[in-house]
Amino acid sequence: MTNEKLEKKLGVWGIDKIAHEDNQVFAKDYYCVECYRKDKKVPGEVFWPCIDPDIPSYPYCKPCKDNLQMKLLIEMSEMDYKESNPKTLK
Repeated sequence: MTNEKLEKKLGVWGIDKIAHEDNQVFAKDYYCVECYRKDKKVPGEVFWPCIDPDIPSYPYCKPCKDNLQMKLLIEMSEMDYKESNPKTLK
C-alpha cells in the first residue's frame, strides 16, 4: 500500500447521482455549480435557493451563494424603485 493521500471525488450536479443510505443528498458531496462552470473544483456547502420544495436547488459554496443572494436583493430593490417611480419606466 502507498501512503498517498486519496483525493475525495465529488459529483457534478445534474450528471452524478449521489445519495446516502437514507436517500439524503448533501451539498458537500457535489462541486459548487458556479465554480464548476469556471473550471474550479470547489466543494458545495449549501443548497440554494431552498425556499420551496418545488423550486430546484443547486449546491453552492458559501462565497457564490452570498454573491447570488446579494445580486437578488439588488435586483429586487431596483424593481421596487422602478415600479414606485413611473418616470423611470420606459
